[in-house]
Amino acid sequence: MLKNLTPHHHFLILFGLEIKLLDYYVILGNKVSVFGGTGFIGREVVNALSNAGYEIAFVVRRPERYRDFALYPNTTVTTLTDFDNEVELAAAVAGADILINLTPDRSTGTEMIEQDVLSHVTQKIKSAAERAGVKRVISLSQMGASSDAPNSDWLGLLAEVDTMMHGVVNADVTILKPSLLIGENDDTTTRFAKQLNRMPLLMVAQSNTVVQPLWVKDFAQALVSTIRNPDTFGEKLDVAGEERMSLKSLGELVAGLMQKEAIVFPMCRLNANIMAKLGGLAPVASVSSSQLFMLKNDMISESDFSSQFGFAPSGLEWVISTYVAPHHIRERYNYYRKEAGRDASELV
Repeated sequence: MLKNLTPHHHFLILFGLEIKLLDYYVILGNKVSVFGGTGFIGREVVNALSNAGYEIAFVVRRPERYRDFALYPNTTVTTLTDFDNEVELAAAVAGADILINLTPDRSTGTEMIEQDVLSHVTQKIKSAAERAGVKRVISLSQMGASSDAPNSDWLGLLAEVDTMMHGVVNADVTILKPSLLIGENDDTTTRFAKQLNRMPLLMVAQSNTVVQPLWVKDFAQALVSTIRNPDTFGEKLDVAGEERMSLKSLGELVAGLMQKEAIVFPMCRLNANIMAKLGGLAPVASVSSSQLFMLKNDMISESDFSSQFGFAPSGLEWVISTYVAPHHIRERYNYYRKEAGRDASELV
């Protein structure tokens, strides 16, 4: 694959004449190293990269647990037992043209980088990318990340990580800052559905937080589209769906699509903390610890997804219906999808 990188203006001396070469681009290869990809976001990103023909080094600590990723075409599962292991880290990025950092994802299970070492790990990744001569970097953040927040706060920590990754030397860097990403097995709508299948009562933590939900598959496609788009180089981009709603309204939408006559109401902070600490033992399945610190603030943006990434995001009701709605409802939305001429591979 060929890629146009940041334009450089060079002067060529030819037969004593200076010829200005405008919009000159160097060629970018297709080898990608992916860090932090074992979670909800990473699986879709690896799938999208594979479909686009990239050659992927999927970097994990415990490769035996993620052998299924090797089933994606052009994907190799690469071992990195510790980010302080300089030899393994160098091998993980050796020959890479592109580096994708998804380590801020909180859904990566046993591979998750804890908050207290995320900055350290980010610095290691940054240094490794620079030593390897990586030319293109894309790093995951979150809408609302801000240096105005304390470093001990999640959004302040993310801002610190963003600054580090944005400073990778001799690379074109894009920071993607999504709003709430949704899809089957996510940490919000899937939890809501699980709770509603238990009882017609849905308690929603952070219920007043306003988000612009986006299908994780659309996010992955958008990420891949930025790799070779010079307009995104050096940018920190908000990535959001087209509809704004509170988390409570999102819960009501899930209940409606499930055809549940449910009562949806706010969960107080104290109860939310208790339920989150109980985890799988909690009688209420609609809340998690990651929700409590990631969804404290509104995640809304004036950015237009279609203009930024060249395609329209999928409709919210259709997306959620694919994994929570009764079968006949899913079929109805698939019909509308076909009539709109959308990709048949997305139909469920």
